[in-house]
Amino acid sequence: MVAFATVEDLEALLKTTYVGADRVQVEKLLEAASGHLRFVIGQDVYPVTTTTYTAYPTFGREDLPQWPVVEVVSVQRDGVDVKFTYRPGFILVANDDPVDVTFTWGVAEPPAELNRLTCVLAAQALQMFESTGALSVGGLSSLSIDDFRAAFADGGAETGVALSPHAEKSVKRAFGRGDVIVMEAYT
Repeated sequence: MVAFATVEDLEALLKTTYVGADRVQVEKLLEAASGHLRFVIGQDVYPVTTTTYTAYPTFGREDLPQWPVVEVVSVQRDGVDVKFTYRPGFILVANDDPVDVTFTWGVAEPPAELNRLTCVLAAQALQMFESTGALSVGGLSSLSIDDFRAAFADGGAETGVALSPHAEKSVKRAFGRGDVIVMEAYT
């Protein structure tokens, strides 16, 4: 999986350098944070990818499974090109017979907000690991080591690689496909 942020992005944010095993750990945390964001969004958005799949249109309409769509490369049935109409997020064909759709989707660079959130989630997980030795400590109510102290009033509900409910809604709204469907007849 390609992360939305690099180790260098996190190093710049935290004004530190990671080498050796620490660098590998940070890479894995960035991948985990990116995976969580993809799960919240409900799809991949980065990097640009070309995909071919067999579609089963309904009333001649096939919603493309990834967004944003860069280009519909081809629509074929049994190796023969099929006439289609592209609309943002879907194609229209003459009937409901299966078709093979090849399309390119995604963005060339990770969106700035996803880069930022990836760094924040990875930094939170890294801090949790460094202070407790675990990525999530839901039952932690207090921890004290020398001058360091941690206590979670929410029982640790927001620890580990997770977004707040408000941030989840914001990310879904900005990068997900949403629930709006435009119906249009093929002519």
